[in-house]
Amino acid sequence: MAAVNEPVRLLEIEKDLAGPDRDAALARYDAVLIGVSRRIEAAMKEGLPPDEFARVEALREANTLARKILRLTARVGG
Repeated sequence: MAAVNEPVRLLEIEKDLAGPDRDAALARYDAVLIGVSRRIEAAMKEGLPPDEFARVEALREANTLARKILRLTARVGG
C-alpha cells in the first residue's frame, strides 16, 4: 500500500483487493473512506455557506459511491 502522503493508485487498490490479504486491504481502504465521511458530517453539522454546501454534498455522495465500489471490487476479486 502507498504511503500516507503518496497518492493511492486505483490499480494498486485493485491488486490489494484481489490479493491474499484482501480482507485487511478492504478494511484499510474503507477506514479511510469512513474517516472522510466523518469529516464531511462534522463540517455539515457545523454549517456551511451555501456555495460550499453543494460541493460538500457532492463529495458526500462520491464518498458513499466509493465505499460501494470498494465493496463490489473486493467481492469480485474474492
